Amino acid sequence: MDRSPSRFAYTRSLRLSVGIAALLFICFGIYVQAEKQIDRANEARYRSRLLADELRQSSDDLTRMVRSYVQTGHPLYKQYFSDILAIRDGRKPRPIAYDGIYWDLFGPDGRPPRPDSDQATSLLDLMRQAGFTAAEFERLEQAKENSDALTEIEHVAMNLVEAPGPDLPQRRLQASRILHDVIYMQAKADIMRPIGEFYALLEQRTAKDVEDAVNRAYWLRVLVVTLGLALLLALWDSLRKLRATLGAAPDEVYAQIVQLGQGKFQDPIAVQAGMQDSVLGWLQQTQRQLHQMEVERRVSDARLVQLADYDPLTGLPNRRLLQDRAQTALGRAHRHGEALALMFLDLDRFKNINDSLGHQLGDALLVQVAQRLKSLLREEDTICRLGGDEFVLLCPGTDAASAAHVARKVLALAAQQYQIGTQELAVTCSIGIAMYPSDGDSLETLSMSADTAMYRAKQAGRNGFRFFKAEMQTHSTRTLQLENALRRALALGQMHLEYQPQFSLHNGEVTGAEALLRWHHPELGVLSPTEFIPVAEDSGQILEIGEWVLRTACRQLRAWQDTGLPIRRMAVNLSALQFRHPKLPRQVEQVLAQTGLPAQCLELELTERVAMENPESAIAMMDHLSERGVQMSIDDFGTGYSSLNYLKRFRIYKLKIDKSFVRDIAEDPDDRAIVTAIISMARSLGFLTIAEGVETPGQLQFLREHGCDEVQGYLYGRPLPPQEFEQHVRQHLARHPVVSQAGVPG
Repeated sequence: MDRSPSRFAYTRSLRLSVGIAALLFICFGIYVQAEKQIDRANEARYRSRLLADELRQSSDDLTRMVRSYVQTGHPLYKQYFSDILAIRDGRKPRPIAYDGIYWDLFGPDGRPPRPDSDQATSLLDLMRQAGFTAAEFERLEQAKENSDALTEIEHVAMNLVEAPGPDLPQRRLQASRILHDVIYMQAKADIMRPIGEFYALLEQRTAKDVEDAVNRAYWLRVLVVTLGLALLLALWDSLRKLRATLGAAPDEVYAQIVQLGQGKFQDPIAVQAGMQDSVLGWLQQTQRQLHQMEVERRVSDARLVQLADYDPLTGLPNRRLLQDRAQTALGRAHRHGEALALMFLDLDRFKNINDSLGHQLGDALLVQVAQRLKSLLREEDTICRLGGDEFVLLCPGTDAASAAHVARKVLALAAQQYQIGTQELAVTCSIGIAMYPSDGDSLETLSMSADTAMYRAKQAGRNGFRFFKAEMQTHSTRTLQLENALRRALALGQMHLEYQPQFSLHNGEVTGAEALLRWHHPELGVLSPTEFIPVAEDSGQILEIGEWVLRTACRQLRAWQDTGLPIRRMAVNLSALQFRHPKLPRQVEQVLAQTGLPAQCLELELTERVAMENPESAIAMMDHLSERGVQMSIDDFGTGYSSLNYLKRFRIYKLKIDKSFVRDIAEDPDDRAIVTAIISMARSLGFLTIAEGVETPGQLQFLREHGCDEVQGYLYGRPLPPQEFEQHVRQHLARHPVVSQAGVPG
């Protein structure tokens, strides 16, 4: 995997920043401890001086108490004297804040200071616990001994005052002289001298400890500040390299990612010079690719929409667009109570022109006819080409008289001479007219009525028009007859299945078979599915018939597989009513379980029109069927209109190209263009393609050259009963035991 050097540089810089930050935190913790060490050293120094001060202070307090007692004789001073000695010697608890107590400031009430606890500790023991050096403790011990010696003198003075006799003033004077003479003062000095030496030793030792602690803290402070600066530099370097990796500020890169995520590919991403190998540079490349893909998709969508909505030969709207416009026009006519005319137009004997002069000239004639028709119509009218030489005119707000007037103008204009190259042609047309609402309230019913009227116009001699009349609808009797006969067709065994083989164009093998329903009525004869299937759908009988077809086809494929016939797949058509039925997935599951056919061997075909009636429901149903392992395909693709947005969401694997496009594929450039587009689109979406109605080698050659995957049609084999189908397949396998390239079965 190619990695940008800037990404490595950013990673290294970030790791360095993290390392420096970790070291900074460690050093800062050590520095804090060093500062605390300074406080502890100063605290120890202070407490050590307090102990020496207490010894000095207690000696001074004893002197003041004894002198006050000698002068006044008040027993309170003697009591204070005894308390001071008792506290110093550890015979009484030490008062609270003892270092701040002045005994001579207490009043005559005699209340002693409040002790801090019930435990008593001598001053000498406190000194031993303070951690003094031997020399320091020796000085304090000497001062204590000298203080005790001084106390003996003070006791002598107090005893002299307390001696019995009348000469008390004289004794007090004598005692006072004892407490102020040279001997006493020398004893006091003997106490202060070792204390002063202690102070010197203590100062020397503690000052060194404090100085060492201060020096350690100073260098640690310097180290912390240095690491802090280094961290700032490393973070700045990381930010600089992050920007180089991203190619811009993070906010800008984030904004560009949001733009791409929202599908806004058209705005180019600006990248500074030298920043192409960065995240923003890669986003720029991605944006360009996505924009190009979007442009290509739009071009492809526009082309598909053109192919889906408009006739590629004449540029006229096709059946799908007619459906949309008719729905709008019918809705308006219903709301406003207006009339509407639908006209079916068919060129008379157009097949003769194609056969005699060729399809190219016939196509040119159709183009000129379309141009003339467009010139006649109003803006709100629609002219549509259904296919071949069939056109439909939709005229909103048109009553019968106006429709007849339009029909006459069309007949007159169409009958004028056409100059195509060196050929001068004359052609007429026949028109059938159906009126809303008398002849139908939907495009389907109006189309049926107009189509019936058009054939009446042809039967009447062509080059004319006919309005639909009720008596033309004689087929309603036929419909009722078929509906009644269908109710007992299955029970009476009148229906059977025939199977048409499907062949691969890659290796010529038989890939599957399509099950086709046949009905042989004892009185009506052989009926076409195109005639009775719509009746079955309208009456709802298609559900029962469809289940029978599904079960029979699955059972037959399983039987063939058990005999060793290499048929991998059975294709079964689903009607619109079947596909919309909520119990269809469960029904398919039951049929597969009962027949023992693997789910992947069943292919359900759905017409494009049915799939697009309710795309969201279709997607849900396809998902349910696909979850059970059943394969789905779209039948008659190209005859309806599929949104690419929905098509890519359909759980299908194959598109079946409608035979109407295959029929003239060797000669008709429009059909070739449509088939080529369908194969290309299917390949891009990951779908297989199969063409139906292949009857000529020319059709086969075109399909093979353009990448169609499979074919079926009379060129390979017509629909056959089960026994004949099996025999046909075995004969094909015997003639082609190893097929490297698809060929036409002999």
